Amino acid sequence: MKKRFGVLQTIANVLKVLGVVVGALALLGALVTFVLAFAGGQIWSTFGYDADSGFYVGIVLALAEIVFGAMYALFLYGYGELILLLLSLEENTNKTAVLMDKMAKK
Repeated sequence: MKKRFGVLQTIANVLKVLGVVVGALALLGALVTFVLAFAGGQIWSTFGYDADSGFYVGIVLALAEIVFGAMYALFLYGYGELILLLLSLEENTNKTAVLMDKMAKK
């Protein structure tokens, strides 16, 4: 049987790839923020924090990047899987309708 909805399959695959890329970039960004927190709090003085609280701000921001980046990546990947699930559901429903139509004609 011919595959239908090729654009939706492409969109689903793009969303899944974007989910993986966003997850990797979020992890990399959190790692950079974590290293900057340990490298010295002076970088945070540009944002108005002193050197002592800059360390803690860096740690908190790194953890927030991990949590929110993982959530966003999970949502993107999940939306891609949801589209594929709905396409599979449509395909199976169509196969069932064709089979029932063949059985009714006998």
